[in-house]
Amino acid sequence: MIPETCRRAARPLLLLLLLLPVACGRQKVEPRPTIPLVREILAEKTGPRAELLRGREPRPTSDITIIGSEFVCDRLAEQFSFRDRQDNVNASFQPDGLPDFAGETFVCIEDAGSYESVLKERGADELRCWTVQRVLAALDTAVHISPYDLQGLSSKRRSKLVVLADPFLAEYGGFDVDTLLSSTNCRIPVVRPVERMIDRAFAKKSREDLSVAILCDPQYASSGIYERIFTRKAAAQGLKGASCVVAPVVRRDSVLHMFLRDYLAAGQTRQLDAILVDDLSLSLDTLRAELSEVVSVMNESSMTIGRLIPEEFFFLSAFEEVSDCCYSFLREHNLFTHNIAKPQVMVFRPVRKPESEDDAIILIPGSYVQN
Repeated sequence: MIPETCRRAARPLLLLLLLLPVACGRQKVEPRPTIPLVREILAEKTGPRAELLRGREPRPTSDITIIGSEFVCDRLAEQFSFRDRQDNVNASFQPDGLPDFAGETFVCIEDAGSYESVLKERGADELRCWTVQRVLAALDTAVHISPYDLQGLSSKRRSKLVVLADPFLAEYGGFDVDTLLSSTNCRIPVVRPVERMIDRAFAKKSREDLSVAILCDPQYASSGIYERIFTRKAAAQGLKGASCVVAPVVRRDSVLHMFLRDYLAAGQTRQLDAILVDDLSLSLDTLRAELSEVVSVMNESSMTIGRLIPEEFFFLSAFEEVSDCCYSFLREHNLFTHNIAKPQVMVFRPVRKPESEDDAIILIPGSYVQN
């Protein structure tokens, strides 16, 4: 039995131990370190960047921002603008003749160069910084009418949803953006199409030996970026036997036939559970029609390349995955503008801020032409 004098003496120590976690504050544990820019912003208690992020909520009157290269942003914004996969009244997957994103404005933050070149020439941390800077610009309202406008004489609406359209931005900076937004209680969603497509493939068939092919634009095929993302995602799922092959789309007809023949010619014999498509010029309906020919017992191909296709094979499209995700989010949270108008597209280019010592960026109109 503990004497009463000992119990009384222990009470202050016990109280101190109980209060210690509160006094110190609970620290967020990061699975891996983020970049200095993010740590710097998180250390700020006041100021424009802290105000920009802290507790930010999406609003119906805000815009949808697409960040990536010129080619990808332009094509993706066009696809979003013409998308008609769902009924605008009940959201069923039935076209109704009206754009699904009617009344919305898509703001493209476009870079002219290659992100792979930035990675090779300036390193991974620099590209991660680029990604964070562009997301911050998406959340801000400031627009500069030229690279020499120091005041920011124009403006845009904030973003209610951000799409990181390029796989390099998703891989190099996606984690940093997530860390920054979650740590500041910013509730603006940032969607990464390729990652979402790969996650969906794992969800549809979570097998240890999942085997997929990824068809993409030739400029990305040899970069290794898809393999890197797939390997990271597979490791997170604990799927040690999962594998993927990446192939460029170099023609617009007989795409599936040509890919499967090349796959066999390379010595591959493993059946494919799925083909994931990250090329906006490819139609899944066309690929599905071609698949029917490949596996038909009326065709010789069923005895050769047709054997690579199991019964539960499926296609996935990065655009369909990201557009379905965006549509569902806006509808579930009542964030559509409900304006009766065609979707609009605005283009901005990020450029280095004049007289900046930290490589900060500003946005200028895509139509700006140097005199």
